[in-house]
Amino acid sequence: MSKTEHTLRIAPLRSMREFIGGNEWAKPTFIPSEFGELQKQVIANLIYYQTNYGAIAIPFLLLVAFFCPTAIIFGLLVLAALLAGFVHTQKTRTALTVLAHDRPIVVLILLLVAAFVIIRMFGTVFAFLFGIALPLALIVGHATARTQTLQNKAENTVEELSLQSTPMGLLLHWLGTKTEEQKSTQQRK
Repeated sequence: MSKTEHTLRIAPLRSMREFIGGNEWAKPTFIPSEFGELQKQVIANLIYYQTNYGAIAIPFLLLVAFFCPTAIIFGLLVLAALLAGFVHTQKTRTALTVLAHDRPIVVLILLLVAAFVIIRMFGTVFAFLFGIALPLALIVGHATARTQTLQNKAENTVEELSLQSTPMGLLLHWLGTKTEEQKSTQQRK
């Protein structure tokens, strides 16, 4: 591996007009036969709007951390432990691996429910709901309802072909999610 393969870059912050405005909104279809298309759309939007999503999540985290610092730290540690366990099970090829490959959104929901149950046992639900779950719900909701623009598709193709990685690209890679370019490259081999 060369050094260029490890370059981490932050994606640009998209304008509010591009992020919220425009006619590129659609009611998501949750029909099982079309779930693959919805998954592609969500992954593409997560990569394209990742800096905007960070700009949404960070104020929530900081606000809750200001009022309940130990609760938010505990919530983040629980979520990190669950994600680490998930990544470990991905490497050992369990039934969860198949579910994560076919239905990554379901796995995310299961991880959040497990984190909620664990945190509920310790009485820090407020911090989890408003500091972690609400921003994630807003992000997934936006990524699901926002359709891809031509610029979005072009940027994602450049991202997939580039040797530079972004934080969201790394997170999706660790969670075992593959983009369309990665799937087609794997099929050619």
